[in-house]
Amino acid sequence: MTAPIFLGADLPSLPPELLAARDRGEVLFIVGAGASYPPPSSLPGFAGLVADMYAEIDPAMNGPLSELQKPDPPKWHEITDLLTHQQRTELKFFGQGEYDVVLGMLERRIDGNTSKMSTLRRAAQKVLERTVEPNALHKALVRLGQRYGETLLVTTNFDRLLSIAAKREKYNDEAFALGEIPNPSRSTEFSGILHIHGMLPLKAQRGSALILTDQDFGDAYLRRHIITSFLYDAARIFHLVLVGYSANDSPVRYLLNAIAADERHFVDLKPRYAFVGCDARDQRTAVEWSSRGIRPIPYDKANGHKALEAVLTRWSEIIPDKRNATRVKKQLVAIAKSDPDGPDGEAAQSFIRYYVGRTNPSEQAELAKLLASKDASPKWLGLLNQLVRESVRGRP
Repeated sequence: MTAPIFLGADLPSLPPELLAARDRGEVLFIVGAGASYPPPSSLPGFAGLVADMYAEIDPAMNGPLSELQKPDPPKWHEITDLLTHQQRTELKFFGQGEYDVVLGMLERRIDGNTSKMSTLRRAAQKVLERTVEPNALHKALVRLGQRYGETLLVTTNFDRLLSIAAKREKYNDEAFALGEIPNPSRSTEFSGILHIHGMLPLKAQRGSALILTDQDFGDAYLRRHIITSFLYDAARIFHLVLVGYSANDSPVRYLLNAIAADERHFVDLKPRYAFVGCDARDQRTAVEWSSRGIRPIPYDKANGHKALEAVLTRWSEIIPDKRNATRVKKQLVAIAKSDPDGPDGEAAQSFIRYYVGRTNPSEQAELAKLLASKDASPKWLGLLNQLVRESVRGRP
C-alpha cells in the first residue's frame, strides 16, 4: 500500500491515489451544508434552517424548538408549551432529527399543497439569503474543483456561495440545478457548479425549485430517480469526495444510500471518500462511514472544524496550477534545506513522492538540480532517484 501524503502537522493524511486522480481530472467533490457553516458565511445547518423558518412562519414554535436544540435537550413530550396536536407532532419529528418530514408537515399545515412559491419555500429563501459571503472552504473547493480549465463541483446546498467564490477567484462560476444539470461524462464539457437539490436565485441568474421536504426527497431520489441516476453514473467515472456532511441528518441518508451503492452489483464504481469530522479519540464515526462503502478521511473537528479548512486550503495550494507555481517552488526549496529524518521529514518525503508522481522527466531533472545543491541533504537526491526508478517501473 502506498504511503499517505501529509500536508502539515495536525492535518489528516490524504491517499496519494486521490491526489493523483484529482490531478487527472477524475475527482468530483460533493459539497454539503457544513461547508457554509464557518464565518463569514455562517449559514445554519438543516436543524437551524428549520428553526429559522418556523421563526418566520410560526413563531409559537420558537421556544419549544430552542429547547430541543440545547446540548442536553428535554424529550419532546416534556415540553409544556401550549401547542396544537399538529405542532406537537412536528416537534416530535424535529426531536428525532427528521427535518425533511417536519418541513413536509409544516408545508401541508400552512400551505396545503406544495408549490415553488409556498410560504414555506419563501421562508427558506429569506433565511438563506441573509449572507452572500463565501468562506475559506468555498475558496479551496473552487480551486480543487478545476478540471480542464472549467469548474466542476456538485453541491446539495441551495446557497450560491460557491459561485460567488468562483467569480471572485476568476474561475468559471456557471451554475445549474435539477433538470438543467448535464449528465456525468469524461468529456471536458461536463462542468459547472451543479446544485442537485436546487438553488437560490443570484442577481440576474434565475434560481430553481428546492428539495426541502420528505415529499421532495422521495420524488427526486425514489420515484423519478433523478439524483440517484446522476450519482450512479458519476460514481462510475469519478472518485467522489464528500465534504461538509454528517451522517446524522436524515436528508443526507438519501444521498449516502445513492452514493454507497452495493459494489457487488456495481463492480465498476470508483473509490468514494468523505472528510469526516470527529473527536480525536472517536473511532466509531469513521467505521460508520466505512460500513457504507465510503472511505473516511477523519479529521479533528475541534475549533470549528479548522483542520478541514486547513487541509483543503493546503491541498488547493499545491495542485498543478500556474497560480501555484511560485508557492510549490518555494516549498521544494525549503524541503531541500531540511533534514529528511527531522521532525517534518515524513511530511516532506510524502510531498516529494506526490510531486514526482505528477511530474514529467524535465520537471524531475529540475528537481534533481535543486536537491543536488550544496545546501541540500544528500539523502534527498537518493530518495528522488529511488522514486524515479519506481515510477519508470510502474509505467505500462
